[in-house]
This record gives sequence, C-alpha cells and structure tokens, in this order.
Amino acid sequence: MDVRTAATVYYDAWMTRAGDMTEVPLAAEFVFTGPVASFDSADGFRAMAKQAGAAVRRFQVRHQFVDGNLVCSVIDWEMTMLPGVLTAAEVLEVRDGRIVRGELIYDAQELREAMARPAIFSLLAQTYQDTAEMLGGIDDAGWVAQSGCARWTVRQAGNHLVGALTLLARIAGGEPVDVSDVDAQRTAGTDWPDLVEAFGRAAERCLTLFSGPEVLQQRFDIPAPDVSGERLAAISLLESLVHGWDIAVGAGVAYQPDDAVVEYARAAFDEVRRGDQFAAAIVVGAGADPFTALLGHLGRRA
Repeated sequence: MDVRTAATVYYDAWMTRAGDMTEVPLAAEFVFTGPVASFDSADGFRAMAKQAGAAVRRFQVRHQFVDGNLVCSVIDWEMTMLPGVLTAAEVLEVRDGRIVRGELIYDAQELREAMARPAIFSLLAQTYQDTAEMLGGIDDAGWVAQSGCARWTVRQAGNHLVGALTLLARIAGGEPVDVSDVDAQRTAGTDWPDLVEAFGRAAERCLTLFSGPEVLQQRFDIPAPDVSGERLAAISLLESLVHGWDIAVGAGVAYQPDDAVVEYARAAFDEVRRGDQFAAAIVVGAGADPFTALLGHLGRRA
C-alpha cells in the first residue's frame, strides 16, 4: 500500500466508519501524539478512535499533500459536545505500507472544557440537534396537522416545547417564576413568530446553563419542591425527545433520536408519574426497541 492510499484508508475510518480503525494499516508500535491524548501502540489508539468516533458528527480533509513518507493534512470535524467546527493539522508517517506515526496539532482548550462537562451536556446537545433538524423539515401543512399528543396540533406541541425549555432555563437561571407559568396548555397556546428559531435560542440557553456543576447541583422549588438542577436538565431532555416525536409523527417528518439519549431518558424517568401530564401507559411487546418502550411508558403508541 503506497503512502497516500494508507492515509486515505485512515481518514475514511473517521469519515465513514465512526473511527473504526480495524481496516487501517497501523504498525503494531504505532506512536500518536496529540494535545488531548497520546499513544504508543496501535491497540490503544484504535480503542480511543472508536470511542471518539462515536461523538464525531462530521469529518473532512480540507487540504492534503505528500512529501516522501509524510502525509500532511488540514482536517475539520464537528463533535456532539461542541458547537462549531474544530480545525487541526495532522502529520502521518508511512513506512512499508503501514502508518508508524501520527501527530495532531491544534488548540484543544475548547475540547478539554467540553470533556470536563457533565455527561448530560452531550446528551442535551444531541437531542436538541435532532429535534432542531426535525423542526426545520416541517412544511405549512405539517404545522396544522394533529400531533402525537392528542390535545394539540403540531404547532401547539411546538409552542409547548419552546415554552417548556424557556421556562426551565428561567428557573435554572434564577429568574422569578410563577406557578401559573408551568401550565402546559398556556405554553401550547403561546405562539412564537419563528418557532424553529425560538427553539434554537431556548436550547442554546439551556445548554449554557446546564454546562457546569454549579447549576446542576442547585436545588429549586419549581416545578416541584426541592428539585435539583440535574433533574431540570433531565426534564429538558425528555421534553425535547418526547415532544420531538409528537411533532414529527404528526407532521409526517423523519425523527430518529440518539440511542444514548433514549437510554438516559428511560433510566431517569422510569418512575415518572403520569396523571395529568401523560396518558395511561401502553403495554409494548418484550422485543420492543428502547424508544418504543419509553413512548409506551409515557402513554404513546409508536
């Protein structure tokens, strides 16, 4: 395998195989150095790449040139826990058809800060992104259709979703909130001029507030006595996930939530009370996928 082909296989693993380096010709004693982590074996690097690759949303090689045994590339990538694009220079050394050395060069401060954030931060970022993309695909007919929530149209469900995230951000931000503000029907009836844009703003503020332990460890008296900030973040996740489905199924647009988001929601809300908020639970088969099971628990039939 020549030098450029070896590099192409390496970058293809990042672009199309979520960091799976199984087919990449790494030397057994492959040495990798980078600002976040370094490795002195192919096995260690492959394990890291597979874990990191699961969080990569987009990856591209912007520029590349070959000089003897060296392949120098400028790469851009996006990760679920970070807004925007990361850019780096990377040098690969190839000998006898195998990559023997790699060096990644970039300012990793933003990534280090993201890695130090609570686990729920990346889950919130993922569900907000999934829901925002779905909202952007709704046409005029979709907005007036009946949503998966029996009481509301798609538009009303969207109003409620934006209102709920806005309210949770107000609570977490220490703003005064009246009990009447928690009325779901009231939020459903409050129209937003540009609902997609309003959702983006509300989601961004929630991400900012729930990005560190200070808010997550605080206690609040709304929507119930002695609620933790982490619980508020979890409620925000559930609102985006489940009402995202309500909206998508009513509007007839695709919606495939992330598996990790669904698993977190199932664990966090296994004991949730239904009452006025949710219809009676629907029994699903033993072989139901996790999201179908969660929807059934919350009174929705997938």
